[in-house]
Amino acid sequence: MYSEKVRPPAHAGFFYPELREELKNTIDKLLKGAVVPEIKAKVLGLVLPHAGYAYSGQVAAFGIKNLSKEKIDTIIIIGDSHYEYFDGVSIYNRGEWLTPLGKVKIDEDLAQKISSESKRFFFKSSAHIQEHSIEVQLPFLQKVLKDFKIVPIIFGSEDKDWQELGKAILKHLSKKRILIIASSDLSHYPCWEDAEKADKKTIKGILSCEPKKLDKTLREMEKENIPNIQTFLCAEDSIKTLLYIMKNLGSKASLLKYANSGDTAGEKDKVVGYAAIEFLDIKN
Repeated sequence: MYSEKVRPPAHAGFFYPELREELKNTIDKLLKGAVVPEIKAKVLGLVLPHAGYAYSGQVAAFGIKNLSKEKIDTIIIIGDSHYEYFDGVSIYNRGEWLTPLGKVKIDEDLAQKISSESKRFFFKSSAHIQEHSIEVQLPFLQKVLKDFKIVPIIFGSEDKDWQELGKAILKHLSKKRILIIASSDLSHYPCWEDAEKADKKTIKGILSCEPKKLDKTLREMEKENIPNIQTFLCAEDSIKTLLYIMKNLGSKASLLKYANSGDTAGEKDKVVGYAAIEFLDIKN
């Protein structure tokens, strides 16, 4: 039963294994297959995919793996709504989220501070009940980190709230160790070849750490009339929020892994693109 105090997993058994040991073994296998360069800098932000683990889990593992050496207090996870359209931004500000690996507490203090920055920010429980884009990140994070809290944030529509949210988060980045994750897949439903070309351009825009450059890239690609394209980036607002913050922090972005569903568990005539991108603290 759903309550605002404990959000149960909505997609266990569908996007990822429902049984605890099977889920742990699945994630262990994915992490073992992710070979990433060792880093000394702190990871400030990540772009991670949010499809079923059979499709995007290996890509996600590349982004998650370097976190195993980190001590992170709070993770802000931002996604765009896939199930409910609403005006504004929903910030989950109370209780806990449950997965087969246990409970994760909400950083209620940080969530409420961010929410207080705009009338556009509020808590809308229905925005989170079925949303998968944040939920699928949690088991990975639980596997590599301990004693962290989360602030789940969902955009209800595509608008300009991303800049206001970015400013609000920047204002409340405290002495605590905070990681920011933008949960997004890339191109939806072109053929494998078209996805490779389009996603390469989108990734270049993300690596620039410039929201305006990314926006220009996406708007230009929309004019190309690529067959079967539904979107080039399913969480555009989330990515722009992350880029706004990372630019202001002076971080450096790098691509850790790219693949699409045609490379993993799907057909090549209709694919979804996935990328793991990290943003490093190069100032400290």
